[in-house]
Amino acid sequence: MARLRSVAGTDYPLAVELARTGNRRFPDSPDAPERTSILIHALAAQGLSRDARGEAEFAVNHYPDSSWVREIEGFTGAHRHRNLILTDGGVIQAR
Repeated sequence: MARLRSVAGTDYPLAVELARTGNRRFPDSPDAPERTSILIHALAAQGLSRDARGEAEFAVNHYPDSSWVREIEGFTGAHRHRNLILTDGGVIQAR
């Protein structure tokens, strides 16, 4: 996380790589919401708005109680799907 934070605003391709690697290795760690926020910002900074929006949609539904979700919602406009739930297996289902 320290390395990711240090490159977050300057080396967007590396930030994407580090964030995605961290999310693959530690998908539900306490740092995952922040890591995903950095990923979203780095994607957006590279003009990859579609990818950023996809990550944002996942994040707001996967980490609904994180303070980082409010930051992601404010930055992207993505909001949690209140009629959907995320199962323990990571599958989104209708309520």
